Amino acid sequence: MADHSRQVFQTDNATRYRTTQWTIRIVSAVLILILLIVGVAVYNGKNPLMPTMKSIGSSFKSKVDPSNTFTLATPLNKKFKGFKDFLNKRIAYEEKNRSVMDAKLIRSAFYVPWSPLSLQDLRTNGGKLNTIYPEWFFINPKTFQLDSRIDKEALSVMKHYGLSIQPILNNFISVPGKQGKFNADLLHTVLHDQKIQDQLIAQIITTLKANKLQGINIDFEEMNENSDEYLNAFMKNLYTQFKSSGLIVSIDVMADNSDYNIKYLKDYTDYFIIMAYDQFNDSSQAGPISDQKWIEKQLDQIAKDIPSEKLILGVGAYGRQWITDENGTHTEDITYSQAIDRAKISKSNIHFDDNSYNLHYMYNFSGSAYEFASKNDVWFTDAATAYNILRFSDDYRNAGTALWRLGSEDPRIWSFYGRDLSSKALAKQPFLYSILEMMPQNFNAKPTAIGSGEMINILYSPEQGRLKIETDKAENLIAGETYTQLPSGFLYEKFAEDSTKIGPGHKIILTFDDGPNAEFTPKILDILEREKVPATFFLIGENAEANIPLVQRINRDGFEIGNHTFTHGNLAKMSPERAALELKTTRSLIECITGKSTVLFRAPYNADSEPQTYEELEPLARSKKENYIAVGESIDPNDWDPKMTKDSIINRTIRFATQNNASIILLHDSGGDTRQPTVDALPAIIKYFKDKGCVFTTVADLMNVPETQLMPPVKRNWKNDLNFFFASASYWLGQIIYSLFLVGIFLSIGRMILMAVLAYLQTRKEKKLLADFKGIPDGLKVAVIVPAYNEEINASRTVDSLLKQDYRDLTVVFVDDGSKDKTFENVRKAFEGNPQVQVLTKPNGGKASALNYGISQANAEFVICIDADTQLKSDAVSKLMNSFYLEGNPQDVGAVAGNVKVGNEINMITKWQSIEYITSQNFDRRAFSLLNCITVVPGALGAFRRKAVIEAGGFTTDTLAEDCDLTMRLHKAGYIVANCNDAISYTEAPETIGQFLKQRFRWSFGILQSFWKHRDAIFRTKYKNFGKVALPNILLYQILLPFLAPLADLLLVVSLILSGLGLIVADPTHIILYYFIFSLVDIAGAALAFAFEKEDFRKLVWMIPQRLVYRQLMYYILFKSVRKAVKGEIQNWGVLNRTGNVKTA
Repeated sequence: MADHSRQVFQTDNATRYRTTQWTIRIVSAVLILILLIVGVAVYNGKNPLMPTMKSIGSSFKSKVDPSNTFTLATPLNKKFKGFKDFLNKRIAYEEKNRSVMDAKLIRSAFYVPWSPLSLQDLRTNGGKLNTIYPEWFFINPKTFQLDSRIDKEALSVMKHYGLSIQPILNNFISVPGKQGKFNADLLHTVLHDQKIQDQLIAQIITTLKANKLQGINIDFEEMNENSDEYLNAFMKNLYTQFKSSGLIVSIDVMADNSDYNIKYLKDYTDYFIIMAYDQFNDSSQAGPISDQKWIEKQLDQIAKDIPSEKLILGVGAYGRQWITDENGTHTEDITYSQAIDRAKISKSNIHFDDNSYNLHYMYNFSGSAYEFASKNDVWFTDAATAYNILRFSDDYRNAGTALWRLGSEDPRIWSFYGRDLSSKALAKQPFLYSILEMMPQNFNAKPTAIGSGEMINILYSPEQGRLKIETDKAENLIAGETYTQLPSGFLYEKFAEDSTKIGPGHKIILTFDDGPNAEFTPKILDILEREKVPATFFLIGENAEANIPLVQRINRDGFEIGNHTFTHGNLAKMSPERAALELKTTRSLIECITGKSTVLFRAPYNADSEPQTYEELEPLARSKKENYIAVGESIDPNDWDPKMTKDSIINRTIRFATQNNASIILLHDSGGDTRQPTVDALPAIIKYFKDKGCVFTTVADLMNVPETQLMPPVKRNWKNDLNFFFASASYWLGQIIYSLFLVGIFLSIGRMILMAVLAYLQTRKEKKLLADFKGIPDGLKVAVIVPAYNEEINASRTVDSLLKQDYRDLTVVFVDDGSKDKTFENVRKAFEGNPQVQVLTKPNGGKASALNYGISQANAEFVICIDADTQLKSDAVSKLMNSFYLEGNPQDVGAVAGNVKVGNEINMITKWQSIEYITSQNFDRRAFSLLNCITVVPGALGAFRRKAVIEAGGFTTDTLAEDCDLTMRLHKAGYIVANCNDAISYTEAPETIGQFLKQRFRWSFGILQSFWKHRDAIFRTKYKNFGKVALPNILLYQILLPFLAPLADLLLVVSLILSGLGLIVADPTHIILYYFIFSLVDIAGAALAFAFEKEDFRKLVWMIPQRLVYRQLMYYILFKSVRKAVKGEIQNWGVLNRTGNVKTA
């Protein structure tokens, strides 16, 4: 027999391995270098210039510097010594009224449900208050009954903070569609009709008790009574009934208002809230909200008749703007934030008036969006104003203060509003004025919007404000302050509005987000081109990279392109660096594909043209830093929603366009499972607006700028060329991998179906042949060759089981291959003198040499080769011999493969191997038997015609898969290799991962060697199905496709991680579902094999963990085998540790 001492792939020259190593290193280094270059180019890329636009911000033509002392021509502006004189006056009073001084201060505020900021403020700062006056109680103008408007959410917050809740009752009437007003006639009826009055008071008490509220605050304004008689009677009636119910009564008054008889009311009122604000209103000239001198006058005047413990000083925390235009002068009450925003956008200098302690600025305004110019005069209060007022009030020892109103104040007020600011308290715990010099960012403040339109330009983002405070340390007062940096919330302008009504000439812009998509974008483009309608496509970078030809088509056909981030992530939830990278990468991709840049941007998830929250505004602010213009929309039919149908998309688009008189329509050409409803709805949408006479146009036209300003051409340079090369390479690589995956899936499913059909046909054929089988000739001698190396545990048991075979003319040739343990001694001792057993030994030379030696010593026409750990069923030899004579000329059958099963299913790894033996090895041999292209007669159980083995050259040592190599040589010699599934043996599978990897590397490397050795036969008709089916099967399904499988699993894991992190647009459940379906197909194929083998289907449950772990081990083995083949080192069999756990056959 031939002696092949040199192994396939073996080489003494290291050139092959080193060449491969350096090739991989150089290619990897080049790719890394290219990635670095592209990364640097993207990061350092220059942003295109913003288009020249007429900004509303530029309409503030000039500001008026109010830095000179602002003096009002009033009697109050005489020599004023301020709080110093007043504070000295209070010292004597404090000593005489020590019990009053020790009373707990009321820190209260007015809550207005019509302002969302008021509720937000309450939630944040309610803990700094002890009393709240919510504007909840009104009088029904028709029935004169109580109209209670308690909002449960605010009530819950108030009770959470344990506040004394005293709703406001006023005579204000809300007029739908008009501005409401205080109504004197309504109040007149209540005051003069005793029955109505009693009924109203009873309803108030009932409502207060039902909601566990503590009292009432009376705010009657614009009264027109001839005397105070009826108001006095009402307050007495109210107070009397309230006292009997344990409820509090307070009333809002102004000292110089003659409607109130203060002296009389003091006996029927618990607290008087002095409205020490609104000093200058819309009927007077512009001036402070609450001049400190005026406050003292108000308080001094009312304190003559009312003890200070009944006085609550109202603190004005808001602003007022006097606007003078062609229609005269009118006012607008504004919040502190609005006052700051308007100063910021007009670039006005805020002046702290040290006479009034109020703040002031002026500016002129004119703009194309307005038909006239206006002069603006703004007065407002801030934390410094409030601090000085509280110092005044607390040293006056009033009962407390009431802030008008929650939501309009300077947030810095809350740094001191909850504490006592009297001189005595400050002596014990001084106030740290420096905390007022920093104004924190308020990301949740309501943004300020100016202008109109669906395009958005962020003017300012939230930033800290800085001030310089001047203090009077002797009196603990703030003497002056300078705003060095104005704080800002979000301030944005809306522009590019088409104010014409929906109809002739009205502009409509179609926009599509989330694309491109290989299936739906081409359909949309076809419709747009057919209808000759322009559109704007906001591309996701990763989708653009995956569909480069589509991006080129969008650009080539003249459509506008905008940036929709690279991964469709929420920019507000990203780090600033990540957000910038998303925008830069997508822009660079668009530039290298189209040769044009873009300044158009639409934020994922937040495209509304009325952004209100941080998550809606922050993406726009971040895009502005990269020179982007945000394109909003007011026509959003939510076509992305899976529930949306063609008709619902059409109807919603029309309805929103009509309601909002808007221009920009938001649709999607990608995202979700399907965009077909959008595609179906698009023609009808276009037809509707065309029939209305509307004009479909572009964003550039809506903005009235040249298209080149929105998509400026990019000069071609090496960076763009490199970006395009890299993007194209990535695109085509992705297409190739995707195509390979598809081909692999179809080939795998096709192979499974084909194998099932072949196995079924072979099974039917075997049944028919067995039905007609006459038996085998008598006297056919069979020798079972048992090679062994260090098999002392299993060897004797194996030989003993062979002697129990039901085949008569059988001998056992046991060949010890130079074992170092007691294998030879144990077997010789056990079977000494047995004529059926021949025990031989030889120097160690490997399994192939042991088999060849045994065959040479055997005196039989047929030899059966098994492993020393194999246990045969008692009829296995008989079944194998029958297969030689089952069909055709017996002399043509060179070998018969037996059915090997795992006999030691004791743990997870052995159970997995059992499934593999059934589904891959035995099932394949059953199918390939029909085509006579079995590639491995297993070493654990294989029968051979001795003449054929010798003719083929016997077992060789140039591969580690001597059984596979011999089988292939038998095919090439023209022999039939049959299969016998009924000849069953049980082998010992490795029980540890280490032993498993060792065995499977030997098999994998051996098959690789065998394939390479016989590669000359592939596709050659001379070798029939062995060359046309068997060898291609090994190449495709055992070498090439397994190299792609790790990529599939890797992509699954990476996709799940990236999807979970929001880095890619994909639904994790869909990814898992697809993988689950693929696994089900795998399990279905395994179930077929189990059915043929009549195995227990419950074993299939082990396939789930097997596919997750076992396959990864096989990948490792395959890569290791290829690496060893390239390296060219000689490989040895190695030794597997046996446990003897194989069950007895």
